[in-house]
Amino acid sequence: MKKKRQKKSTKSSKTSSSRSKLVYEVETVKKGRKYRFQVLEHFKDNTKVISTFDVKGQAKEFADFHNKKQVWLVNGGIPNFLCIT
Repeated sequence: MKKKRQKKSTKSSKTSSSRSKLVYEVETVKKGRKYRFQVLEHFKDNTKVISTFDVKGQAKEFADFHNKKQVWLVNGGIPNFLCIT
C-alpha cells in the first residue's frame, strides 16, 4: 500500500495574494494651536479619514489593532457612513 503525500505548495483560499490588504496609518494635523491625530485607511486607490484623536497613543493603538486584525477587509474597508470624510 502506498502512503499519501500532501503537496508542499498548498494554500488556503483566505490567504490568496490577489486580495489587497487594508493599511491604517496615523497622520498629525494642526488645528489652531492644537495637534490632532487622524487615522487614515488606505485600500487600493482610496484614502479615508476614519477617526480623529487628541492623544497620539490612542490613535496608534487604534491603527495597530486594525492593521493586525483586518476586520473590515471583507467589506472593502470601513463604510463611508462611518467615516469622517
